[in-house]
Amino acid sequence: MLNKPDFINELDYKLLKEKYHGQAFVDIIEKIRCDYPVQYAIGDVEFLENRILVDERALIPRFETELLVDKVRKYVKEYALDESNMLDLCTGTGCIAIALKTKFQKSSVIAVDISSDAIDLAKANAKNNSVAVDFVQGNILEEMNFGQKFSVLISNPPYVRLDEEVSPNTKFEPSIALYPGEDELAFYKRILFLSKKILTEKALVAFEIGAGQGDEVRALARETYPDARVVLEKDYNQLDRFVFVFLHCE
Repeated sequence: MLNKPDFINELDYKLLKEKYHGQAFVDIIEKIRCDYPVQYAIGDVEFLENRILVDERALIPRFETELLVDKVRKYVKEYALDESNMLDLCTGTGCIAIALKTKFQKSSVIAVDISSDAIDLAKANAKNNSVAVDFVQGNILEEMNFGQKFSVLISNPPYVRLDEEVSPNTKFEPSIALYPGEDELAFYKRILFLSKKILTEKALVAFEIGAGQGDEVRALARETYPDARVVLEKDYNQLDRFVFVFLHCE
C-alpha cells in the first residue's frame, strides 16, 4: 500500500482508498500527481447540504460559489422572494439550482447550460438529491424564450481571461465553462441584456465574477439598471467576487 503523498489530504486519501484498490489505486494516485483533480477521482463533492456528482463534463464547484448561493439564499429570505421563479444560467453540475430548490421548495427553478453533457450530469444530481429542477440545454448568447418571468436570476458564467494564470488542474475541466473568449465580460453583458426581458419588477440578479472584474461588472449593471441598488461583495480571500443587483427590493 502506498504511503499518503503530501499532495493529497487525509480525508481525500481515505475516500480514494475506499473507492480504488490494487493497481487502480496506484494509477489514480499517479494521475492526481499529474494534476488530475482529486474531486474527479473521488467522483463527488459536498455543496452546502447536497452531494454533487462531478466529472469532466462540468466545472468542479468551488467554495466561492457556495458563498454566492449562501448570500442569495439570505437575500431571497430578506426580500421575500422565496416563492419566486428562479433562473440559473450556465448551471454546469446543477449545484446552484439544486441548492436553491432544496432551500426554497415552493419556488420554480429553471437551469440552463450550453453543454448537453453538463445537463445530463445536472439531471443526475437533481435526481440524487431528490429535487425537481427544470434543466434546459441552450446557448444564452443566442435568443432564448423562457415563456415566463423570474424574480431571481443567478449565474456563475465563464469569466477567466485567456491570458490569466490558472491552476494546472483546470486543464481537465471543460474550457467552455472557464473561458468566455476574447471578451471576458461577454456573458455579463448578454445576461444583463437578457434580464431586461425576463425579470419581474421586483427582482434579484446575482453574479460570480473574476477577482479583477468587480468595477466593470458593477458598471455594466448600473448602466442596465440606473435605479437599482448594485452591490459588489468579496469572497473568503477578500477579493471582489460577487455582484448583486436589487430591483425594487426595499
